[in-house]
Amino acid sequence: MTDVVRSPDATRADTDLLIAALRRAPTEEETPRARADLLLELLAPDHPMGDRAGREGVTVRQAAKDALLDLGHPYALELPPEVLAREARRRTRLGGFGVAVATASMLYQSGLFYAFLLHDGVVHNQYSSHRPPEQLTRDRVVPWALFTLSGLLPALVSLGGHALKRRWLQNTGWSLILAQALLWTGVVCLSMARIGPSGFTALAPWHVAWLCAWTMRPIILFK
Repeated sequence: MTDVVRSPDATRADTDLLIAALRRAPTEEETPRARADLLLELLAPDHPMGDRAGREGVTVRQAAKDALLDLGHPYALELPPEVLAREARRRTRLGGFGVAVATASMLYQSGLFYAFLLHDGVVHNQYSSHRPPEQLTRDRVVPWALFTLSGLLPALVSLGGHALKRRWLQNTGWSLILAQALLWTGVVCLSMARIGPSGFTALAPWHVAWLCAWTMRPIILFK
């Protein structure tokens, strides 16, 4: 299998097969010593296969490290200290700060939409007490629902990807958050070009969208 992945024609599916094989216990034909030697070879910093990643973002080197630890004593003691130090510096989970930023971004963006809705409704009621606000009529419900969804969906998709450890969900959510941030930045730039700096420049959620994009970027490795 290592020869297959080392081949220039090897695909990500081949890498996934190798990672799955490393996660399995040694067979009767393979001694723990032989497995440990193979894992230590894959852990070498200059090994050409170490940085190959599977579909879930796990690299061969990460899988080899976990497999060597799973072999237990005395093989786990042979794990190079620099590997542990390098892995400790890697970002392997979202963390509470990322969840807080994503939640704040969702609440802030959707809250702005409803603040505009309530403000317009109050203004409308000042002139008419017999009709509901224009924004609450049937033909306005769908647009406002879409506005709300656009504020919630990107971060929700990304949070789901981090919770389920699904790389494709993380990438999808992150792409939507980036689109969100770019959209708000474009709107703010147009506003500044027309009327200059204003309260809208500070209130528009371009800043929280960019912060959310930074904290919710896809995780490279999973344990």
